[in-house]
Amino acid sequence: MSEPTVLFTGYDAKRCARRIHNEWDPGIAKTGWEVPGELRMRMDAGIAFEATVFGELRAALSPERLADLSHIRDKAAAIEATLGAIEAGVEVILGGCLPDDVAGGRSGRPDVLLRLGDRGDGRPAYVPGDVKGHKSTAVRARGTLLYSRLDDPTEQTTYPGRAAEVTARFGDYLQLAHYWRMLESIGRSPTSSVPLGFIIGTDHLPDLSASGHVLTWLQLDAPLFVTYSRSKRTAKRTALERYDHEHGFRLKVAAAAAGAEEALVQPIFTDECDACPWYDHCRTVSGPDVASAEIRSGRLSVREWHALSQVGVTTVEDLANLSIDDDTFQDRYLPEVTNIKDPVRRLADAVRRARMTVAGVTLERETMGQIIVPRADVEIDLDIEWDTEDHVYLWGAMVSRAGQASTYHPVVAWDELDDSSAVGLAQQFADWLRAEIAAADQSGQSLLVYHYSHPEPAYLKRLLGEEDVADLTSRFVDLLPIVREHYFGLHGLGIKQVAPAFGFGWRDEDPGGLQSQLWLIEARQTAAAETRDAGRARILTYNEDDVRATSAIRNGL
Repeated sequence: MSEPTVLFTGYDAKRCARRIHNEWDPGIAKTGWEVPGELRMRMDAGIAFEATVFGELRAALSPERLADLSHIRDKAAAIEATLGAIEAGVEVILGGCLPDDVAGGRSGRPDVLLRLGDRGDGRPAYVPGDVKGHKSTAVRARGTLLYSRLDDPTEQTTYPGRAAEVTARFGDYLQLAHYWRMLESIGRSPTSSVPLGFIIGTDHLPDLSASGHVLTWLQLDAPLFVTYSRSKRTAKRTALERYDHEHGFRLKVAAAAAGAEEALVQPIFTDECDACPWYDHCRTVSGPDVASAEIRSGRLSVREWHALSQVGVTTVEDLANLSIDDDTFQDRYLPEVTNIKDPVRRLADAVRRARMTVAGVTLERETMGQIIVPRADVEIDLDIEWDTEDHVYLWGAMVSRAGQASTYHPVVAWDELDDSSAVGLAQQFADWLRAEIAAADQSGQSLLVYHYSHPEPAYLKRLLGEEDVADLTSRFVDLLPIVREHYFGLHGLGIKQVAPAFGFGWRDEDPGGLQSQLWLIEARQTAAAETRDAGRARILTYNEDDVRATSAIRNGL
């Protein structure tokens, strides 16, 4: 019986290589898997954003300039329609499907194909684009963004002070490189320009386009990515070079797995594992004490864990007992991680967390003496919740006065919000807070507002204007910098990790911001009053616990 043909999609080059092995190994049982709610929510948001962008492109371009093939689900029919649109030279093709590149081991459906002139033989040439439910640019003082508007996608324009994300969006580059190679395989990539692709992300840039959305151009042959090099210690490589390496390696992994050969990769746990159907299988393969699975905060990279495994460090106990100052260890380890910034500090933190794990400690004090926390006669703890459209629908506050029981005060809107109504709700909260401040001032009492991390003041400034809320934010105290100054956390210093160390526990069995968004979606969509009311009550209880957690941390400090 012949081995199956290996064809990878545009996602596989950026996915875990062990996951590739598991999928292609016929000896590993394929089990059912329910997509976690948080992942499903992100996927749904991505699908909705793609639909929005496709709608904007259809509105911006006349029918003769655009072919929308996204409704064609049958693969053969989609390929036929895509090749027909390419042959006809249609400027923009949405939701097309390129022919399988069997020799290269590729298949794929790029979100967008954009005609960029003609090839040397006179045939239309195309570049790939993808719609992503995340931002693709960032403010860069010395950067320059190369972009196009949706209504004129081939006209490239520069914009100073902003640039395409590089390292943070490495996966986007790999995916575009995959589609570029597929276009090359059918003789449709441009011959008169450098290899290019583009991302349409969620960046809102109204100064650049009416909708706020633009094509962010990425150069695929620019040496942007610092990688390990055995001969040079480090080397800068292009997206195409990185893609060819990652894709080629995964082809070898799949071939070995399909042929029942020894696995080329063993499980190394990363953030990707948190939403992977193979997690339980990989934990079984790796054993219960593997360090890469247990040390989740400040996680080392795959390369760092691999280098540690080469010197016999695989378990939490191994890591806890490691002497990183040992010359013999450093001589073997450091040459393997030359592309990693500050590898000794990163490893020292991982060793510390391993020792905390062995000791059963979640939070370690890093300083001595008293911790100074600003206090007031009236103390208000604040926490907000926002929906999947980034609209704050709940401003939750708890007011505490000496000698009185604390009271929880939510400013909430349960119906779906738009930009205008979100501003109105923020104004309602601001009015309430100003009234609290005025009452405190009138009675000669001081008042401070406590929060954990930056979202609360950031959203208030964004919604109502920084100058217009300066009288409020001048009273805000962020507890996270105080915690960060004095403590080191096994699982990081997020509020869910820190508050339990001060004796606080959430009433909900599954507390979390993403989970609360799922509860809100269900409460908004259900027609059953009982389910709706239960969802709302659960959100309010969760938010109240968040502000009580802030209070517990403040008093504990």
